[in-house]
Amino acid sequence: MPDASLPACDRRLLERARTLADEAGELAMTGFRSRDLAIDQKPDGTTVTSFDRAVERFLRAGIAASFPDDGVLGEEEDEVKGSSGRRWILDPIDGTDPFSRGVVTWGVLVACEDDHGPLVGISACPWAGEAVAAGRGLGCHWDGRPSSASDRRELAGAVLATSGIEHWAAGTFDRLAAAGVKVRTWGNAYGLALAATGRVDAFFDARVHRWDVAPAPVLMSEAGGCFRTLDGSSSLHAGDALLCGEPLAEPLLALLRG
Repeated sequence: MPDASLPACDRRLLERARTLADEAGELAMTGFRSRDLAIDQKPDGTTVTSFDRAVERFLRAGIAASFPDDGVLGEEEDEVKGSSGRRWILDPIDGTDPFSRGVVTWGVLVACEDDHGPLVGISACPWAGEAVAAGRGLGCHWDGRPSSASDRRELAGAVLATSGIEHWAAGTFDRLAAAGVKVRTWGNAYGLALAATGRVDAFFDARVHRWDVAPAPVLMSEAGGCFRTLDGSSSLHAGDALLCGEPLAEPLLALLRG
């Protein structure tokens, strides 16, 4: 739940971030399912396209123009330090593999943090014509309408989305299935959006970078849900992420930890 003791996000900052995310999504769509899409492999073996780089450059330019003293951390380029106490965290195309194969679930992730913690979180999925955005103290909104995380209390019948199970610990899927949890591979940026709008009861990825889930803490908090990690830290540095309603957090963590 939101911490009312923390200062609320400036609504104008949130609106500018939402505009940048939408415009970045429009740019990404010009490369989606393009026959001329340039696809490369990074040194770590992950996929990157020319549009990952172009979209991040677009976002960085927009942030520099609107908030020149802010820092920026993105997936594709070096971090820029700022002096304002705010830092933006960008994943220009979260779900590059599906994007490069013409498959939906990808999206543009934009987050901002300040000295008090998560400030802004946005998951924009332009192929679906939707975006979910939250600002600290301003609520979570799905295309302008208030949104809420799932309040489901029973594991049996719960739907858990994921980007993939290849990094799950042995036995995790079987434990979830035995408890009646339905696992669906509705992941990447779309999985964050689904969790923050209650369309799934939970989202879990076992291996993530900071930019993969940076919008999640404020999205879920403002939607009345929670962001948790297997080590209990709820840190973006933990390397995994569980998004769900509060009632299912501990039961799901017990199953995921094994």
